[in-house]
Amino acid sequence: MAHLGLVTRRRHRMAAKHRSGPAPRLRNGSFIWTSNLPEYNDETVIISRNFMKNDEKPTADLGLNDKAAQTGEAMRDSSVRNFLWLFGGTGVSAVLKLVVLAVLGRLLTPEDFGIVAAALTVVALAEVFARVGIAPSIVQAKELTTEMIKTAMLSTLIAGLAISVLVFNLAGLIAELFAMPGLVSFVQVFSLLFAIRSAGLVSEALLQRRMRFRALAGIEVFTYMFGYAAVAISLAVLGFGPWSLVAGQITQVGLQTGLYLRLAPDAMQLGFHLDRFRQMLRFGLGITLSQVANYCAQNADYFIVGRFLGTASLGYYTRAYLLLAQPAQLVGATADKVLFPAMSAVQSEQKRLRRGLNLALKFCALVQIPTTIMLIVAAPEVIAVLMGDQWDAVVLPFQILISALYFRTAYKFVGTILRASGKVFYNAAWQWSYALLVVIGAVAGMAWGLEGVATGVSIAVMSCFTMGLILVHRLLGISSAAGLGALLRYAAMGVVQLGVLLMFKSWLLRYDIADALILLLLSAACLAGFMAALRIFPSLFGEEGQLLDTYIRKMTGRIRPRRSNGS
Repeated sequence: MAHLGLVTRRRHRMAAKHRSGPAPRLRNGSFIWTSNLPEYNDETVIISRNFMKNDEKPTADLGLNDKAAQTGEAMRDSSVRNFLWLFGGTGVSAVLKLVVLAVLGRLLTPEDFGIVAAALTVVALAEVFARVGIAPSIVQAKELTTEMIKTAMLSTLIAGLAISVLVFNLAGLIAELFAMPGLVSFVQVFSLLFAIRSAGLVSEALLQRRMRFRALAGIEVFTYMFGYAAVAISLAVLGFGPWSLVAGQITQVGLQTGLYLRLAPDAMQLGFHLDRFRQMLRFGLGITLSQVANYCAQNADYFIVGRFLGTASLGYYTRAYLLLAQPAQLVGATADKVLFPAMSAVQSEQKRLRRGLNLALKFCALVQIPTTIMLIVAAPEVIAVLMGDQWDAVVLPFQILISALYFRTAYKFVGTILRASGKVFYNAAWQWSYALLVVIGAVAGMAWGLEGVATGVSIAVMSCFTMGLILVHRLLGISSAAGLGALLRYAAMGVVQLGVLLMFKSWLLRYDIADALILLLLSAACLAGFMAALRIFPSLFGEEGQLLDTYIRKMTGRIRPRRSNGS
């Protein structure tokens, strides 16, 4: 029976007090009521009319379900603004991670990092199954009901507890697989993570769905600083060795879960609705298959290095990878969190999907090409400053891995478009092909040590990105020509940047200058050159450069947003 979904009683009473405001209007089968009340932060409440069973209650998502009704420009501005909030939070976290890495790299050995990395490799795979793909369906669903939230919460809790028990009991077998007898106790302790993390998955998904990216950015920074960093460094100083990393990881996850639940308490309700579970599981199964494949792609090289090159080599390789991951996560993972809910809302509109993908690719080239050049030139100083002399073996693998930074970042956008469009099984097949390429590349390069593995993995990432764009074009008819054009433009600019930085560095090396000062001067020269070019030659940077410049000015207060007539 069709019925009109209602907002909560509190919201209903508030709406009644302001009947003089804009009248509700019907759009795409939903009544839209725009509120100017401060409690609503000028957002739109959707009261959806759906054909549901009598016991189902639709939730009122503020500012989300109406995204399909926004103009392309409004969604673009909203997405860029949300990206910049998350970018800022992730950027702070990245800086903190580098500082923590610099401290821990002097307190712990490569073997300490290697054995914990091996344990986390197993943890990452088990976590994929613990999530069962249910939480992403909360973000992607066109219409979210209370029954879906209850079912998702119960499902993720059960899956988390089951995986915790399973991993604990398989710890011995896992240690034999890695040929590391000391791994058993680390895997067993890490098994607690699944039960802890599962309690916050639905709340995190609700925060993403509601575009609470400022809160998500704050949680990321806070939990890393006062969870992982504070605990890991304190215990490392006290001589706890690799266990300091374990304690830091568990503390951070515990804090994250508590804060997610605090900010989205409506996730704390249990129930089970078989039809809703089947609906979410269909989407979640494709997500899980994709995540397992992505896990294999992200960790196959870890296993190959640890199993055949030893614990110390794995410690070196994972540190190189961690340095690479900071700029990749800063742009790629941040943009994915923003793009997925935004693109899900317009999943049937090819033109807006195409524009979203190409704008993301342009922004990626704008940021990552200059970053790549800078890090390749300054790699010896980066390693020396952040990690110390005992980590010299990391320099060349890091330079090789960082050369594929753009592709490692941009391939995430392909997955975002496929998931948002509901093509989750195609996305899974693409991810599995990526995993196979990583295995082939790592095995083929193993004979040349860490440098060979890094080269093989980098080629695999580039190939995966290319195949992904072809897949999106064939499945969705979405061309990425504009984004690839921007890549070629920034690559040409990168050649100029490379020549200038190499000449500047060669001049600096003539003098007895500390590594930290060389790194600081190279970074300052790179940033100053980028900002100067952005202002002097804005046409070189296209639409993405203009947007970036505008938002930088807004965030620094140089351009104040216009006030509405009523304010």
